[in-house]
Amino acid sequence: MTMERGGKLGSLLGRLCRCFVRFLVRFHYPLIMVEGRENLSPDRPCLFLANHANSLIDPVMIGIATRRDVRYLAKAPLFNVPILGWLISIVGMIPTFRVQDDRSQIRRNLESLDIAADILASGKDVGIFPEGKSHDLPTLEPVKGGAARIAILAMEKGAKAIDIVPVGLNFEDKERFRSSVWVRFGEPISLAEWLR
Repeated sequence: MTMERGGKLGSLLGRLCRCFVRFLVRFHYPLIMVEGRENLSPDRPCLFLANHANSLIDPVMIGIATRRDVRYLAKAPLFNVPILGWLISIVGMIPTFRVQDDRSQIRRNLESLDIAADILASGKDVGIFPEGKSHDLPTLEPVKGGAARIAILAMEKGAKAIDIVPVGLNFEDKERFRSSVWVRFGEPISLAEWLR
């Protein structure tokens, strides 16, 4: 269940949870250096594509750096974890179904991509980690096709303009308390121009 289905109470709880979690993450990582925030248009929804270096911290870090409420796709098993499942639902995360988690559920990804496209088409931001997993490697793993599907589907649903924004996350030492983080937003790609 995403926040869009939670009504006004869900929206308020989502905002409160998001603020509280961002506060905790800022306390743990006090120095967050952001580069390229000027690349984010206030007038167009963004599809953020980021590397996935630090599991559940990554979406929070992008939210802090963008100063926007971004809805993310997250692996479905997280939604079954007590408390965490409720929290990620109320802040608007969308479950995705990976082969390595449960092959029988993989077809449900069509619904997840549709939900993400609806959010983008309505003018809100969506974030995705196209590698499909979190890891410590210094390079990107092969990327999946979900981001492209979401973007094109959102345009088919009537989105006028969408910016695809690459995001780089680099943690000085993700396990160390009071460590620093560097977040870089790349040049946005206008989906409409790219499709033309």
